[in-house]
Amino acid sequence: MRATIFILLVILFQSNSFGQENEKWRNEEGFNSIFQNLDSGNFRGTTNGVLLIENTNRQKMILDFQGSVGSLEIIKDEYEVYDISTKTYRGKTTSGNSEIKYETYAGANGLGVKLNEQWFELSAIDGGCDMVINGLNYTYQAEQSTEYLIININKEVELNNWQFLIRTEHTMKPDNIDDLKPRKRTIKLLPNSTLVFAIKRK
Repeated sequence: MRATIFILLVILFQSNSFGQENEKWRNEEGFNSIFQNLDSGNFRGTTNGVLLIENTNRQKMILDFQGSVGSLEIIKDEYEVYDISTKTYRGKTTSGNSEIKYETYAGANGLGVKLNEQWFELSAIDGGCDMVINGLNYTYQAEQSTEYLIININKEVELNNWQFLIRTEHTMKPDNIDDLKPRKRTIKLLPNSTLVFAIKRK
């Protein structure tokens, strides 16, 4: 009887864990950007909008992007595993103290926010590269000289600094992974956050 209860609890725990992880992503049709089929290039533009954030201290803050610098860097994938290139959009706040990074590759996307010299990120660019961030809606609108990538947050999206810690401070000899775990922090992007990257085509 105890063994049966234990097995049921394990199954329930695994189902809940999978469900929570699965809620981060959704299926989507891909990206209909005019830049989608380019394998390389650098393009300039502007970033507009606001990000509404609950920071690591659970305080609300606003990151303001009003005609600030914006760019699109297209980096060739020499192996062309799922796509010919990664598209990376970057922008800075009006003050220049914080940054935003949005990436697409194949059918997946990723988002990062730089706060207090640390990157907080969430990315589906891994594995099959066929999912996008749930809670992040995007649309492309093009005119003769400019393409507008409009990003809207319609539910809370949680980002963390774990990958940043791994990239910048993880060592193998000695392996300090247990020392890094207590320093993992999260922030939340809140609904009604909206960003517009206006990227010039030439």
